[in-house]
Amino acid sequence: MTARQAYDLYRDGRMAEAAALCERVAADDPGSVEAWHLLGAARLALGDAASALAALDRALGLDPVRAGVLSARAAALVALGRDDEVLAASEAALARDPDNATVLNARGVALRRLGRPAEALATYDKALAASPGFVDALCNRGVALSDLGRFEQALAAHDQACAAVPDHPQALANRAGLLMLLGRPVEAARDLERVVARDPRRPRALGDLLHARRQVCDWRDDATLLAAIRDELEAGRPAIGPFASLSAFDDPALHRLAADLAAPPPAPAPVWPPRPPGERIRVAYLSADLHDHATARLMAGLLEAHDRKRFEILALSYGPDLGGALRERIDAAFERRIDVRRLSDAAVAALARDLGVDIVVDLKGHTQDGRPGILAHRAAPVQVSWLGYPGTLAAPYADYVIADPVVSPPGAEADWSEAVVRLPLYQPNDGLTSFAARPTCADAGLPDGVFVFACLNNPAKITPEVFAAWTAVLRAAPGSVLWLYEGSPGAAANLRSHARAAGIDPDRLVFAGPAPHAEHLARQTLADLMLDTWPYGAHTTASDALRMGVPILTAPGRSFASRVAASLLTALDLPELVADDVESYVAAAVRLAGDPAALEALKARLGRAVRNGPVFDPAVFARRLEAAFEALYARAQAGLPPAGFDIDPV
Repeated sequence: MTARQAYDLYRDGRMAEAAALCERVAADDPGSVEAWHLLGAARLALGDAASALAALDRALGLDPVRAGVLSARAAALVALGRDDEVLAASEAALARDPDNATVLNARGVALRRLGRPAEALATYDKALAASPGFVDALCNRGVALSDLGRFEQALAAHDQACAAVPDHPQALANRAGLLMLLGRPVEAARDLERVVARDPRRPRALGDLLHARRQVCDWRDDATLLAAIRDELEAGRPAIGPFASLSAFDDPALHRLAADLAAPPPAPAPVWPPRPPGERIRVAYLSADLHDHATARLMAGLLEAHDRKRFEILALSYGPDLGGALRERIDAAFERRIDVRRLSDAAVAALARDLGVDIVVDLKGHTQDGRPGILAHRAAPVQVSWLGYPGTLAAPYADYVIADPVVSPPGAEADWSEAVVRLPLYQPNDGLTSFAARPTCADAGLPDGVFVFACLNNPAKITPEVFAAWTAVLRAAPGSVLWLYEGSPGAAANLRSHARAAGIDPDRLVFAGPAPHAEHLARQTLADLMLDTWPYGAHTTASDALRMGVPILTAPGRSFASRVAASLLTALDLPELVADDVESYVAAAVRLAGDPAALEALKARLGRAVRNGPVFDPAVFARRLEAAFEALYARAQAGLPPAGFDIDPV
């Protein structure tokens, strides 16, 4: 029984046997550097980075300058996400072996995660100079180029990685991710199909494939993919990302599973110094979307309405600086906007602590570009999830979620790791403003004299079940058309094909292209009735329609993501637009299409509620949210743990 025998097992890929043999060798001979080194390498290959590091530290204690141990230790620290330590470990390893491509690649990973993508890119280039075909460095180089906004070069780098090792799952998955970002989901799906064929249990591969196909309403194998994803989640394997899970299932338990499998581990909690009495409560909004984005459009009036005598309002922004009127308006509403794009998660959290932030409000969660790792490093005594991600973060460092009695009814607390704070209405809305001129039907490509059903949600929210309900409506309301947002290239053609297969003339589907937001709002008045989607329904798009006086019909499910339109309609006192089930939804749509007087009466009620009620009054919303903030702050100051409560209407 020797370390050499263990090495043979390791070389043959028999990692568990190699690790077991090394444990016996090390027990018999605790001074065997080879045994501890190989044990660490085998444990690392088995995915047990913490135990690997312990073994490698034992080896390093016996031989502090052994290059192979130093190299493996840097890799273990990368796997553990201890990026600052990776830099020190990689320096030690490179001092012994300056051209070690594996160590250089590990160093690049740490630099990128620390918010230093330009340095990461240079380090990957050094790794590739030492080992030109090193696929891991090729993959990571493309990611660093994406971070730097050099997307054409990033795509070329991903192409190079895919060419170097055909059907390499990581290379294909990386390229698919960039293609999705570039709005090319059909190509992304082709790469993901190859990933799934090669490694069906690769984390998120099944979910990413489902998500890519749904961007263009390609429903091939949709039910089979959903069943496979559910099975994997219930087995504790991360088959789908948390955000994609919201549109895949109307099941909060599955949403929580997906989030739990994705949540970054918590860092050690800091000790908070006493807060001087009499100071304003310091609130920091954390987001990548504080520019011309749906989140900013919802929040602009709220930010302006915050009471500056009681609250100091900061922005921790890690999104792009795109300029524009809304960006300028948002900036003016904050007392301070701090750009943290180039800071690591740990550094952003440390900055928030240095600033004395009392409450951090994360507006992103597990959405694209979200950075829940900032919360994992505990940026503030109170950490709140709100608005951007309509589901649980499933993490101990997310203390509270802001909801309302409709999106998260009493009794739904088990769906959340967070304590649930219910406002009278969950979603803020900007005040009513001036709008662009109303276009004509001809301008929008709509026929005159027909009833216009509409859904201007992203077509990715249209499931086969939703479309089946819509075709039932169109069959029962022959003098009508369905007006949809065109979305990604290919979506419109696929939807017309689905209509034809359902016996509906494809010409009854009309598609709206992108438009500036003011024009987009104005054109919605051409619709007679908006139709919601499920299990991920309209959020900002519901507010847009209602603001313009267009009713929206919804069929809420069990999940938060499916219930936002119902929340708005309840607040506007229009319960007849909230259907109990799909059959009621179809019947209500057909009934309203056939009863112009009833529809006009409904629109009149909606108009009065929009003009005179609190739903589109940011100042009312601000007072309610501030009452919640004061209660959260008081609990933290008293040393009390998070607990849910309701804020009554004022």
